[in-house]
Amino acid sequence: MDQQDARAWELNSEWLIRKLRSTFEVPAQQGHFSVISGVWRIGSRQRRPLILARSLDQILQHPSSLSRAGARSANPPWLIAPKPLIDVDADPFNGSVVWLPLEERFSLYGGNVQFIEPGTTIVSPDDDSAQAVNGPFSADFCWVHLADWSHGPIALTEGQSSVFKALWHYQGRPQSAEIIMNKAGLDSDKPIDVFKVKTKNKGDPKYEGPLRAYNSLVKANQRLGTYAMPCSASVMT
Repeated sequence: MDQQDARAWELNSEWLIRKLRSTFEVPAQQGHFSVISGVWRIGSRQRRPLILARSLDQILQHPSSLSRAGARSANPPWLIAPKPLIDVDADPFNGSVVWLPLEERFSLYGGNVQFIEPGTTIVSPDDDSAQAVNGPFSADFCWVHLADWSHGPIALTEGQSSVFKALWHYQGRPQSAEIIMNKAGLDSDKPIDVFKVKTKNKGDPKYEGPLRAYNSLVKANQRLGTYAMPCSASVMT
């Protein structure tokens, strides 16, 4: 690669820091600073320091950089760093740091960076567990397929899955919002509540997909205040 091409592929660290701070909703008054070359503290979230590193090796070779970044709180800091080319332990820091592999815990869409919370199960849409079994839904109701949706299987949150599962249980028979939400084990007033898309997530298929599925599959009678899912009408309980 010649020098001109190398410059074209150079990491724009300021852009990445800005996007990550927005993703984690870091207040503007929280500044960011370079700890050592290639390592930055970009703010904090849930009282945990947020540390960004160009590579895992930079932290492993300079462990003092963590304390310099303010990682002395009771809660382990979150370290954002790409996976190295060679295999490493899933927890190379023995619990003192929560490592967020860049490739696994973040996605890029429409110029924005989306964060996948630790503990969230990451499932490939091609995995058998995502296949449609209950009508358009996967066996565990965590995925739904729409014929007119070009982005592949739609991943559902736990709450969204619970609502669809509750509607499926009633085999297309209209039920009140109270009955549906009690069956789903949720405190929201209406099924639509767990599908609403925040303004900042407008246009993102990750959030728009579940709402599209709800609007396509659920029939609401506003006058009677009832909800039903016709595609489940032939299911036997």
